[in-house]
Amino acid sequence: MNDKYISIITNFGCHYTCPYCIVKNNNLNIPKTTINGLDSLWLETVRNQCNWISLSGGGDPLWHYSEHKDWYDKFFEITEDLNRELHTSLPNVPGVPYEAFDRVVYHLHSLEQLYNIKRQNCAIVRVVFVVTENFTEDLINRIAVFCANSDDIDELSFRHMVDNHYQETYYFYEYLKAGHKKLWWYIEQNDYNLYYCQNKVYTEYKNIGR
Repeated sequence: MNDKYISIITNFGCHYTCPYCIVKNNNLNIPKTTINGLDSLWLETVRNQCNWISLSGGGDPLWHYSEHKDWYDKFFEITEDLNRELHTSLPNVPGVPYEAFDRVVYHLHSLEQLYNIKRQNCAIVRVVFVVTENFTEDLINRIAVFCANSDDIDELSFRHMVDNHYQETYYFYEYLKAGHKKLWWYIEQNDYNLYYCQNKVYTEYKNIGR
């Protein structure tokens, strides 16, 4: 079976301190996350033949984690037999069972943030940078060297930024493409996965909540 992902889009709130936010800048209306919003998750996972569950967000999935443990208890019970992936911009959150995830993906926006990334007992650690106009080739290379020499980071990805009109940008496109599958992975913006949000499934991120 080829890997197929279904991404749970959470909205517990967010710190909103990233320099760019696709949700906020495009006025996307991601519904608030509730525990009852997990009721159809197993059915949709089976119906769509998915073997990976990815936690992502219209806010950070780990925002105020301690206040949402009942949601996570239900999530872990439903997905016990599946591969799990967590996307977050918050490293080292107390109480999070990182070992329950097969991959943890940290979304970062500065070289300095790399020093905060620790493995936390999960199998695979990936870091992702959205490339903005403030990047340079030197910064890209310094990030790549840091990750290559880190015992805590297994994978590095750079990806397109989406602007205020939900359009792709192409900062350092040729340079990043040249290093793809060599020094890093370069991800072009696309709706690769199915999106699950509050018992509904979407094929396009921009349509969530509509």
